[in-house]
Amino acid sequence: MTTFLILRVLHILLAAIWVGAVFAVTFFFLPSIQAAKAAGGQVMSGVQKRGFVMVMPSLAGLVTLSGFYLYYKFTSGFDPVVSGSMAGRVFGAGGVAGLLAAVIGSGVGRKAKKAVAAMQKAGPMPEGPEKTALMQQALALQRSMGTSNMITFVLMVIALICMSIGHYV
Repeated sequence: MTTFLILRVLHILLAAIWVGAVFAVTFFFLPSIQAAKAAGGQVMSGVQKRGFVMVMPSLAGLVTLSGFYLYYKFTSGFDPVVSGSMAGRVFGAGGVAGLLAAVIGSGVGRKAKKAVAAMQKAGPMPEGPEKTALMQQALALQRSMGTSNMITFVLMVIALICMSIGHYV
């Protein structure tokens, strides 16, 4: 019982941090970086140096693993009767949404690394077609990251709703 409670608290705490971070990045951080144009690369580089791109997938992984354990315990070892109950299906749907958010979110992290690398390379370059091409590539990656982050956030909200109501349906 102690392990279950510790993992449940860990699951909820890490999920809250993960969702909050994705919310902040999606609605505040990325739009600000995009508005900063070339200077946005410096900000992204600073964030990457502080480990943000590594922390986010780690959070997602821990939330996902602890969620699998909690679902396993809830369903008494994936018992089809419990898994097929309304609560089992709601928790399961939330788990699938969370898992998809983790997969898409890890793709966003890889895109972020590419964008930072492209902007860093373009920074010291003299103005010209090569720098323009790299900057356009980085901006396209940023737009793609914005879309991916929005999808990830929506999936997280679905997971949160399912997890919040699972015991009550």
